[in-house]
Amino acid sequence: MARIPYPERDADAVARLPVPLNAFRMLSHAPPLTGPTIDLGMAVLGESTLSARLRELVILAVAAGTECEYEAVQHGPVALHYGVTPEQLAAIAERRASGAEFDAAESAAIGAAFELVSRHTLAEETLAALRARFTDRQVVEVVTTVGYYVMLAGLMNGLGVDVDPSGERFLGLSGDGDA
Repeated sequence: MARIPYPERDADAVARLPVPLNAFRMLSHAPPLTGPTIDLGMAVLGESTLSARLRELVILAVAAGTECEYEAVQHGPVALHYGVTPEQLAAIAERRASGAEFDAAESAAIGAAFELVSRHTLAEETLAALRARFTDRQVVEVVTTVGYYVMLAGLMNGLGVDVDPSGERFLGLSGDGDA
C-alpha cells in the first residue's frame, strides 16, 4: 500500500499514457516532473538502439539490484515476451551477470547495471567490456536505462507505490526493438 496517498488528480501528462500506471500517478504530486519523466521513459523504451530483449535484461538487473518489486512484476512478462528465458530471469534474481545463461554482450550489460546500482559508477574493466561489445551510443543507452529505472525504483520503493497488474498488459508501451 502506498505510503502517501495518490493525488486526487493525475498530472495532465499521465493522460498521454495508454494506461495510467501507479508510478506516474504518484509522480503527479509533482506535475512539472511528470511529463519529462514520461518522455524520457518513452525514449528509453522506444527510441533506444538496444534490442528490447537486452533492454529488459538491464531493467530486470536494476529491479533485482534495487529490490524493486514493482519493476520486477512489470518487466518480467515483457522480458519473457522479448525472448528472455526463465533461466535468465532466475540468474538475474540471484544477481548473477555471467554464466551459461548469458552471452558476452548480455553479461557486460547486466554486470554494468549491477555495478551502477551498487557503486554508482563503472570500473574501467566494466566500461571496456561494454565498449568492446556496443557502440558508444549503446553504452550511453545502457547507462541511461539503468539511471532511469534506478530513479523510478527510488520513487516506487520509497513511497510504496502499489504494483500495477503484471506487465504483459503494457507491452504496447515498449518498443519492439529487433533482437
